[in-house]
Amino acid sequence: MNSGQPRPAFTILLLLSVLSLAESPASQVQLKPAERREVNVRIEDFSLTDQNSRSFKFNELNGNVVVVAFAYTTCPDVCPLITAALRQVQKSLTEANRNNVRLLTITTDPEIDSPKVLAAYAKRHGAELNTWSFLTGDEPTLKKIWQNFGVGVKRRARGLIDHTPLTAIVDRRGVLRFAYIGASPDVKLVLKDLRFLLAER
Repeated sequence: MNSGQPRPAFTILLLLSVLSLAESPASQVQLKPAERREVNVRIEDFSLTDQNSRSFKFNELNGNVVVVAFAYTTCPDVCPLITAALRQVQKSLTEANRNNVRLLTITTDPEIDSPKVLAAYAKRHGAELNTWSFLTGDEPTLKKIWQNFGVGVKRRARGLIDHTPLTAIVDRRGVLRFAYIGASPDVKLVLKDLRFLLAER
């Protein structure tokens, strides 16, 4: 384990993946399995607004293992698949693990994704909001968060965004440990990684 500082190579790879996403037909992106990587990136504290218009602070989740996905509500293909996978993860958690796992969906399109819009999206996907927050904020704040996670975001038009399809797992100490890049991360693998991090002391 190193000091937890971001690894430049990892960040560059994630940022470059948005370019390949932009050049790939949606059907190819959907069919390509998410690539799993083991990483070690310190996630800095941040403040956003949740689907109930309440302030959300990342460091308040310290002590929990956190699954973080990046999505936007008008996405026609990849984001619904990522959200559906997270819903399966949430439903598959044991009662004991649910007390120590939190899920976050952070928007890549703050222009459209207001708290009200995110609340409707969460309801549409059957999310249990006691352990899953859908987050938005102003673009400068979000850009810092995207950069910390290594997420590239490119606006094509209103309501049409290319972005790195990242699902990240952050350990109890706030360090990004596992990164799934692509649509439909393997739910069984995500659950295995969660159990591994929950067992750490």
